[in-house]
Amino acid sequence: MQLSTSEARTGLAQRSLNAVFWGGAGALLRLALQLGAQIALARILGPQQYGVFAVGATVIGFSAFLSDIGLAYGLIQKPEVGADDIRFVFTWQIVLGLAVTALVYLTASPLAAFFGEARAAGVLRAMSLLCLLNALGATSLNLLRRRLDFKSIQFAQIVSYVVGYIACGLPLALAGAGYWALVAAWLIQSALNGLLLYRAAGHPLRPLAWYGQAIGQGRYALTVLATNLTNWLIGNIDRVVVARVFGSRDIGLYATLYNLLYNPSATLLGVVQPVFFSASSRITDDPQRVAQGYRTLIGALALFVLPPFACLAVLGDSFVPALYGPNWLAAAGLVAPLALAMPLFLLFGLTTPLLWTSGRPQREFLMQLPVALVWPGACVLAARGSLPAVAWTVLVLFVLRTGVVVRAASRAMGLVAADLWRAMRGGVAVALACAALAALVERALPAEQPALLHLLAGTLGGVVGWLAIVRSVRGAMTPDTLQLLHRLAPRLPRALRRFVDAIDQRHR
Repeated sequence: MQLSTSEARTGLAQRSLNAVFWGGAGALLRLALQLGAQIALARILGPQQYGVFAVGATVIGFSAFLSDIGLAYGLIQKPEVGADDIRFVFTWQIVLGLAVTALVYLTASPLAAFFGEARAAGVLRAMSLLCLLNALGATSLNLLRRRLDFKSIQFAQIVSYVVGYIACGLPLALAGAGYWALVAAWLIQSALNGLLLYRAAGHPLRPLAWYGQAIGQGRYALTVLATNLTNWLIGNIDRVVVARVFGSRDIGLYATLYNLLYNPSATLLGVVQPVFFSASSRITDDPQRVAQGYRTLIGALALFVLPPFACLAVLGDSFVPALYGPNWLAAAGLVAPLALAMPLFLLFGLTTPLLWTSGRPQREFLMQLPVALVWPGACVLAARGSLPAVAWTVLVLFVLRTGVVVRAASRAMGLVAADLWRAMRGGVAVALACAALAALVERALPAEQPALLHLLAGTLGGVVGWLAIVRSVRGAMTPDTLQLLHRLAPRLPRALRRFVDAIDQRHR
């Protein structure tokens, strides 16, 4: 029996919620593991060791875009995917992965010399294998995203992280392996993750170098590559500048704190963005429905994500020593600008699928190009001042970048600034109030109290403030966000379901 359009879309919404639920649950567990492992490794190794690893990670992050030019991501967007599509993508992923691995391996010494860190040459040679491993896993990953099978994705990521970083990386660090503990952990995690993803996807492996739709696939991939390279430039040029100007210790401080804030944001985006992309690709003929979904997402972002980052921005002086110890105190001045940049990063990431589903994916690249051209120069100028100056400059650039993309996507959906503000204003007000409460509570403690106690007190103030405001203040939550909570409520623990019911009664 063929489903009606409304029934099919209702089913799509339900599968999307299931995907977000499984992805979100797995992401929370993985974030807890990442946070614990990263803090432990940072305390054991210190900024200097992390700095050597950060140089290699920056290069590999760039190289990964060359080994995965977007062919596999195109599998999500295609209305129908056959065996030939998969075989073609997988074949060229292997070719590109091998080529980029060889390129990084052969250029390891001059790249290390560019950053002024000779030890990074050996790190780059070892980590070059990651280019091939990431390319091999991309086909399986994007097929599972297409199916909205985030349960399998999260299982693979959690198991591989536990084995790579906790079972292998931490013991190696304790044994005195230094930055090699991080290198080994990343390699093991990537290899196991790829194997588990393939086990879940089970796609054909037989090579196929050419087929009828190869040109179309290639064009889409080149557009994705251009966009991804622009995104890499915007997202990493600050670390290149810091490594080049300040040295390995400071890049260790900057990159470690940046990653601590970025990883939860990227994990959340990795769950929601593919779901939104996949779902919106199937309802492009209903722009009002797409616009409603977008308003719901940015409203939820403002209410649930912006407040914790705003609180963190005012707790930086206790956050860094409490988590990382006295060797990392110089990173405290970086917390506020980098924490405030993360919600903008998420807003940008939730907006770009709307440009891709509009049929003109090159728009994202063209709009970001002027910002990308300004970004390196701005970071170089800021580096003449100080490390915090670079971080604050990055925040300003994030504002510009996100504003450009949101404006274009809003025009495509027929939304005006007032529509966006109505969706976000409640969350923005809640975030400001929570940050103020967190700062007041934290500063009420005597200065001689341990940093961990200051951090816990400030965090408690922010959390209690958020719960009280959301539950009791009418207008803190938009109707779209409340409807989203109702859809998720049956999957929530009983205490959270009662909290949602209390909010509903207050907002009626």
